[in-house]
Amino acid sequence: MLAVYVLASVGLVLAVKQLAYRRSHRISRHGRSLRTPPGTLPVVGNGLKFLLLDRQTLFDWFSEVHNDVFGFETYEISVPTLPPGIVISDPEVLEFVMKKEGSEGFGKGPFFEERSWHLFGHGIINASGQLWKMQRKAGNKFFAGSHLQVLVDEVFPVFWQRAKEELDEAAETGKVVDMEELYLEFTTRVMGRVAFGMDLSNSHPFSAAFDYASDLTGLRFQNPLWKVNYYLFGHKFRKAVSIVKSFGNEIVRLAVCRRDLENPSEKSNPQTNDDESGGDLVNMLLDAVPEHHVVADSAINFLSAGRDTTANSMTWMLHLLLEQPSLTNYITDELPPSGDFHTYASLSTALTPKSHAVFLETLRLYPPVPFELKQTLNSAGMTLPDGTVLPHESVIVWCPYAYGRSKKIWGEDAYEFNPERWIERTGDEAEKLKVRSAAEYPVFNGGARSCLGKRMAEVMGVWVLSESLREWEFEEVEKVGRRRSRNSLTLPMEGGLKVRVRKRNMPAL
Repeated sequence: MLAVYVLASVGLVLAVKQLAYRRSHRISRHGRSLRTPPGTLPVVGNGLKFLLLDRQTLFDWFSEVHNDVFGFETYEISVPTLPPGIVISDPEVLEFVMKKEGSEGFGKGPFFEERSWHLFGHGIINASGQLWKMQRKAGNKFFAGSHLQVLVDEVFPVFWQRAKEELDEAAETGKVVDMEELYLEFTTRVMGRVAFGMDLSNSHPFSAAFDYASDLTGLRFQNPLWKVNYYLFGHKFRKAVSIVKSFGNEIVRLAVCRRDLENPSEKSNPQTNDDESGGDLVNMLLDAVPEHHVVADSAINFLSAGRDTTANSMTWMLHLLLEQPSLTNYITDELPPSGDFHTYASLSTALTPKSHAVFLETLRLYPPVPFELKQTLNSAGMTLPDGTVLPHESVIVWCPYAYGRSKKIWGEDAYEFNPERWIERTGDEAEKLKVRSAAEYPVFNGGARSCLGKRMAEVMGVWVLSESLREWEFEEVEKVGRRRSRNSLTLPMEGGLKVRVRKRNMPAL
């Protein structure tokens, strides 16, 4: 009873504070208030919708409102305890927001930073200013083409061997395999080795702790009373975050120990740390950032981006291909000769346009980061290209999940999985991959915060799906209709993707 009283009291105080703030910080366009979505209520605005809907349903709602009501029109949303906010759906407006990154325009802001602080701390996902620049510089070095070539040509085949053995066993015994777990194990082992120089498995306690903390962090963006919930009921969350932080510190400790054991003459030679010499991500972060606790936070940020989002994407890719088996040839037609793996060179978009089309089309429908936001950091406010005037600290929301289903951008078949929309055929019947702007296809963000790991995600996704489909055929254990995502900061598949496996050209079990 006391907890209910505290929640109600704090909610009332926050609501009164924000109502007063809204009176002096009004969003407008050409001197008039913006339209609000159907179902907006007096006083509580859209608060109940954000609080009660699960994230998948909320993303579907954004899509429906865009296609059925507003189109490209910017509209206002309101939650009594939160700053004034808008939803943008026009690529021209989104491009403007992406390009105006920084203190004189838009940035993460306190709204995002407070909610993600416990999990991401000083890491690149949460950082801004000079701290963000230092981490991004290290990330740029790590994701350089020379490192990706080593990753594809040398690392992928080694770590795929474990997945191959598991699939061979399943084909022989009839064992059910969760492909999301298999892909997560692969991406975790790859990132553990190349980024942090350590053997890491998805069964490590860090993985479960991070997944739990990520799920609850995602819900904070819908729950206006998340702080009260954290202090009253957050014991399990705090324990999970503690495990995540301890693991980040262990990554740094081991890296520092390895450095201490190196030959001093090699440590003093600048050639050992250039782009051509290789080196893992944690060493690049240690070179760029002096504070070890910041490096630990950054390492966890990069690990999350490298393992979760890519494994999620591969899971959705396989599911969509199983729903339309005739499209499997988009991948298999571009396989290298039997016995050969794809190389970094063979995974160019010029040589494998159809495989890349499957990857891009999957992420159009199931973007790894389905919901994005920024705040107006300019103390004088900002005016968008459509005339919308935003006061200081206004929240700007866009939903890549809804952008991918926009009929104004993609046509009437926007909800359909159709890799062909990415293929352009020239006069001599050659095929090449179409390019869409980041503002139309905001899956990898854009502007100064465009995704560092875009190319790594592409080559890993295409490589793994090629190897998956080369030797095996898959059948989903349960036909559950439309697959849903579970609550998370990213877009994992609810319940995983459980399949039966058989060798190609072999009779069904």
